[in-house]
Amino acid sequence: MERNKRLYPRSKVRWPVTMTTSIGTIEGETKDVSTLGAYIQCQEPLNPSENILLSVRLPAGSPLHVFAEVVLSNSTGLENKTGPPGMGVRFLW
Repeated sequence: MERNKRLYPRSKVRWPVTMTTSIGTIEGETKDVSTLGAYIQCQEPLNPSENILLSVRLPAGSPLHVFAEVVLSNSTGLENKTGPPGMGVRFLW
């Protein structure tokens, strides 16, 4: 059995996200979120090292705005170890 090597647990939540990038905006949805980052499903994943501004629409209250860095990009859409199309981001608190 493979052990999860993450330091912080992830919560499976589906929240709509608008990502502001250097080339415009991209719509997506979180797949899971932790204290340090998230996996965002989207049709146009960005390249690793790109910085973006996330606007996460939470179930209640105002949207959460946070800067993030893309650390993993998956544009294949294969349902395997790398997950659905999208990208892993690290929050820049």
